[in-house]
Amino acid sequence: MGRDGVLPRSFFAHLSPKSNTPTYNILLIGAVAYFGAIGLNYIGSAYEHAGELLNFGAFLAFMGVNLSVFWHFTILNRKERRPRIFIDAVLPLLGFAFCGLIWLNLNIIAKIAGGIWFAIGLSYLCITTRGFTRGPKTIDFTES
Repeated sequence: MGRDGVLPRSFFAHLSPKSNTPTYNILLIGAVAYFGAIGLNYIGSAYEHAGELLNFGAFLAFMGVNLSVFWHFTILNRKERRPRIFIDAVLPLLGFAFCGLIWLNLNIIAKIAGGIWFAIGLSYLCITTRGFTRGPKTIDFTES
């Protein structure tokens, strides 16, 4: 993301001249993991809280996927194919509700920490798109 300019290039795209590894990224991830583990261990079982924090993002993403399937095949309703109500509408909405129910029942610590992380990302997106008036930068997935 640093090489594509999605994140600040000077920090996130830096490669060590000797080893050709992203040393700044390695140090940043190490520091975040270390202080996160200390913080999670301070308030209880670090493994349990880390798992729930991971599930916060995973179930939020699964909810987004199910909602996008519903939107794409039901709301946009492509005219070139026959609508399939059960597959295109009912199953994605059931998946969304199921993931949402699990997501709502996560530990409060996971909700607070995940919510803060989500708010930071949304704020960063708002700043880089100048209040959502410009499109976000995209990542080039082609091999170089």
